[in-house]
Amino acid sequence: MIIRDAQIKAMEAAAEGNYIGELIAHCREFAPGPVSAMSDDELKKAVTGGVDEAGRHGFDLRGPVRFYVDLMLAFGSGFAADPQYPWAAEILEKEEEMGQMERAEALNEKTQEAFTGIFGEKNEYSTKALEKMLEKVKAGIAFKREGFKQDMLLLLKEVYPQKFEVVGEAALKKLITEAIARGRDRYGFKAPRSMALVVVLMYAFGHRFDVDPFLPWISRTLKPKQDVPPDELAADLEKRVVTWFEVAVKTAREGN
Repeated sequence: MIIRDAQIKAMEAAAEGNYIGELIAHCREFAPGPVSAMSDDELKKAVTGGVDEAGRHGFDLRGPVRFYVDLMLAFGSGFAADPQYPWAAEILEKEEEMGQMERAEALNEKTQEAFTGIFGEKNEYSTKALEKMLEKVKAGIAFKREGFKQDMLLLLKEVYPQKFEVVGEAALKKLITEAIARGRDRYGFKAPRSMALVVVLMYAFGHRFDVDPFLPWISRTLKPKQDVPPDELAADLEKRVVTWFEVAVKTAREGN
């Protein structure tokens, strides 16, 4: 029996398709909240992109690739370059020193530490942080240009002290600076409240939250619209974020 190149390529494509399907099913189980807000096409695109991203870091075995996608869901799709998680970049960059299984294991060890310190044994820290932030927003918290960076540091520490302690003030100062530049240069935000929203979302969803394929509703909301000022887009996003937070808190409380 002669197997031609076209047949081999077809079998390889089928195997890849089956693997993507397995990862999609895994994502639905691992992160049902975020995934439930995605269409089938959006989820497939996000997972396929995650596999490609893992490949760029030298991960091509099933276990390490799946774990990489898990990290994208847990810490944001840009976790590998996020100032909140410098350990991820440090480990991933050791491609010449460590095999992918070794690096995956090293990432797993750091991830377990981060999960316990940031989320809590039963996500109690992250759930409480969402509740605190919702209280702040609904109470009409105000933001000022003067002393903005310091005020944001204090807010992040107040609403999510566990993550603040794990990530550290120095890294969060970098995050706030990045958030201000992103809001100003990419979206044209001017209002302090709009900038604060970018900071909070980077803190909650990772520094690439606005282009995260697992959070497509955010990029859709921020897409420029004719005759709609940038800060109005931010206000619309804030409303959607509040709804997302409310659902997340309700789901977490029911789960516990």
